[in-house]
Amino acid sequence: MLSRLNAGSRLAIRRFCTKLAISAVIGTYGKAGYLTAVSFWIGLYSACCVAFALILKERFFQRDGFNHWDEALWLGFVALGLHIARNFAH
Repeated sequence: MLSRLNAGSRLAIRRFCTKLAISAVIGTYGKAGYLTAVSFWIGLYSACCVAFALILKERFFQRDGFNHWDEALWLGFVALGLHIARNFAH
């Protein structure tokens, strides 16, 4: 499946996975708790993706592959999921 994606889509998926990994590592140094720190960093990365999408004037609905908007939505969804998981853990 990954071989059928265009280069921009593969790059978006690679950026997404890299940001998740970096957030997981940075989260170990957080004083507010692991899930809180990771959720914060992923949410911050999501906001940065929105800024990049606006700066690059990418279209929200794009048929030819993934872009920064898709990445922002994925990151926001993961951050929200971690935030909900943290609330259920307490």
